[in-house]
Amino acid sequence: MATHGHARQISAIEQLVSRVGWLEQRRFARDLAGFGLTPPQFFVLRSIAQHGEHATMGTLAYDTLQHCATMTGIVDRLLKMGLVQRRRAEKDRRQVLVELTSAGRDLLDKVRGCRDSHLLATLTQLSSPDGKELMRLLRLYLVAFQTQYEDADRGGFHQPIESDGAAGR
Repeated sequence: MATHGHARQISAIEQLVSRVGWLEQRRFARDLAGFGLTPPQFFVLRSIAQHGEHATMGTLAYDTLQHCATMTGIVDRLLKMGLVQRRRAEKDRRQVLVELTSAGRDLLDKVRGCRDSHLLATLTQLSSPDGKELMRLLRLYLVAFQTQYEDADRGGFHQPIESDGAAGR
């Protein structure tokens, strides 16, 4: 049974994690809206970039925690925006591959630049040792989280935790 002080600490951590998550989620959605994207569209673009010309609809659905039918709608909208193109796999014509267009790559780079500058503006408020300590603690928290949940290997959790802060980009 948790002591009163331990319960207060757990409550404070929960509130801080929730608040940081909520504020970053709002900033992320606002950043994406400035580029005419929704969060699911961005995550699909990012997944396509990570897989290169081998991104199947199933892979994209898995990576972004979407159903295949939902993925079809997202890709259809990205196609209409000129950000992706679809083609049939040469070895298995039933398989649909999705690739970024040059416009899609350019937009993804612009979004990343915007996100990087916003995060940098926040992190410059921390001293260098505090920034390194934050990274260390976030990695530890993520590893502890991953070990507790079966689904932790889905939706980006399976991506390596990089030491240079580029994870999830």
